[in-house]
Amino acid sequence: MDKKQLTDRILPPVLLVVSSFGVAALLMLVIGFNPFSAYKALLEGAFGSGFAVITTINKSIPICIAAFAVGLAAKAGVFNIGVEGQLVMGAFGSAVAGIYITGLPAPLHILVSMLAGAAAGGMWALLPSLLYVKKGTNLIVSAILCNNMAALLLTYLVVGPFKGEQAIPSTAMIQATAELPALIERPARLTIAAPLVLVLGIIYYFYMQRTVSGYELRAVGQNPVAARFVGIRNERYLLFSLVGGGMLAGIAGSIEVLGNYHQLFDGFSPGYGFDGIPIALIANGNPFIMMLGSLLFGGLRAGSQNMQMMAGVKKEIVTVIQGLLIVFIAMQYLFRSGVHKCLFGRKGGKG
Repeated sequence: MDKKQLTDRILPPVLLVVSSFGVAALLMLVIGFNPFSAYKALLEGAFGSGFAVITTINKSIPICIAAFAVGLAAKAGVFNIGVEGQLVMGAFGSAVAGIYITGLPAPLHILVSMLAGAAAGGMWALLPSLLYVKKGTNLIVSAILCNNMAALLLTYLVVGPFKGEQAIPSTAMIQATAELPALIERPARLTIAAPLVLVLGIIYYFYMQRTVSGYELRAVGQNPVAARFVGIRNERYLLFSLVGGGMLAGIAGSIEVLGNYHQLFDGFSPGYGFDGIPIALIANGNPFIMMLGSLLFGGLRAGSQNMQMMAGVKKEIVTVIQGLLIVFIAMQYLFRSGVHKCLFGRKGGKG
């Protein structure tokens, strides 16, 4: 990798993240808070102890898998904004399998429950995907509607037909055989979901970079007209990327139920599916950068409470940082052009 390629891949994402934190720091100054104290508290809450690190990792896991889901569709040239709804329905599918399927040994029950979550997430993605591929319906509008429908449907299900015996609106506890085994119990619980994310990232990379199907999917995203001209079936890859992304999102929801909560309740996801969107876009589909970005967002969620307690800065500043990052992603062409102009001159140089 030459200097120009390294600059293209590494420097713009770093500038985007730094700029987001910088603007958020200015906002804190304007409203009378010390950004250095706030970020110090945020960092301590995210990585300042063994408990904090494990909490950050746990929060980063569903975010990372959601980013894989968005990245898969993005490589095919489509924007899957419906990941949050697919994650919610995947969690429900896993909860049902975990609660009502009995008599299976633990490894098989876990596998069946996760497959149920993947299937539920993929099925929830199927309708807007078919409408987009077959009828040309606006994918963003239909996916957002499906997100809202999933949230409302979850509320109905955990308050109504699937409500458990707890006072809060939630399902019953899943069977012990469906719970993800722990790698670490203290100072906090870390399950096998952590290495599972790494495995999914490797599979994602291998598929994209080392298979004919992955090459054709990327060709559809880069130039659909040329892809169709050489005989690639664009519609098949568009549908695969969206439904496959839905299945990945379903796995993300499944991990929350099987690994962390062992039941499903209303509002279990604070927006993990939406967190995956800017990470996938800033990483340009690179699964290893998505893993690092997910740790950043997991740290933001894990450390925000400590920032509020220690520095007095409302934890909603994390949402501001994420929003700024999305704005700057939309402007990343300007970042890249500016970097090239400074380092290589107007013609881009040769590195």
